[in-house]
Amino acid sequence: MNPVSATGTRRSLADPGRPCYHLAMTLTFTMPDEMAAALGNTTAERMQRAHEAISLELYRAGRISLRAMGRMAGVGDDYWAADQFRVRHGVPLAAGDTADPADEEAVRELLGA
Repeated sequence: MNPVSATGTRRSLADPGRPCYHLAMTLTFTMPDEMAAALGNTTAERMQRAHEAISLELYRAGRISLRAMGRMAGVGDDYWAADQFRVRHGVPLAAGDTADPADEEAVRELLGA
C-alpha cells in the first residue's frame, strides 16, 4: 500500500516525494456566450483553452513552476514541451521560489553552467 501524505495525495513507493496521482478540483463559472465562443466551438476546446489561459497566468504570476504549467495546460510533464508552449504564448521565463529543482537543472544544462 502506498503511503498517503497529510494532504491526502498518495505517494509513490519508488519516489516518496512524488505523488502517484493528483487530486483535482472542478471550477465552474458563468460567462456570456460570445466570450465562450471565443474559447472554441466545443466544450472540450473551451475547457482546453481555459486550462491553458489559467496555467499561463499562474506561471506568469510566479505561482506555479514551468512543469506544473505544462501539466495543467495539457502539454505534459516535459520541461522542454512546457517551455515551447510558454514561448509560443509570449510568456517570459520566470525564475523564483516556485521553480522545480528539475526545472533549474534543465536551465543549467542548457546554459552549460
